[in-house]
Amino acid sequence: MADRVDSILRDYFSGRLELRIKQRIETIRYDSQEVDENIGGGRAQNKHTRPVDDMVIRIEQDRYLNSLKKQKEDVERWIATFEPDKQKVVAYYYASKSVTWVKVAQQFHISERTAMSWRVEVKHILGAVL
Repeated sequence: MADRVDSILRDYFSGRLELRIKQRIETIRYDSQEVDENIGGGRAQNKHTRPVDDMVIRIEQDRYLNSLKKQKEDVERWIATFEPDKQKVVAYYYASKSVTWVKVAQQFHISERTAMSWRVEVKHILGAVL
């Protein structure tokens, strides 16, 4: 069973994390939650109609969206600190579920054990951050 760091890395390198962010923004943008503040009689006075401002505020204050963005930023920041070879190996492995360690080793001309140890190193550091 994959752990949380594996899941985050797989989502990041496969593009699902970016897709979830875009979907969440679109959901918030086009979610028509019209709130009727006029409970009772009479006309609503001093009622503001700023739908764009309200939408921007909802996007900025959405906890789920902010957590997705933070995950993406954390992964980008910490992956950039590793050597380019390690970045490529980890990105290649997590980009697709069909990639095996044998394919990774053949693609980058390294041993399977080296590729696995690089992944463990990346997971260990990211696990502390995420």
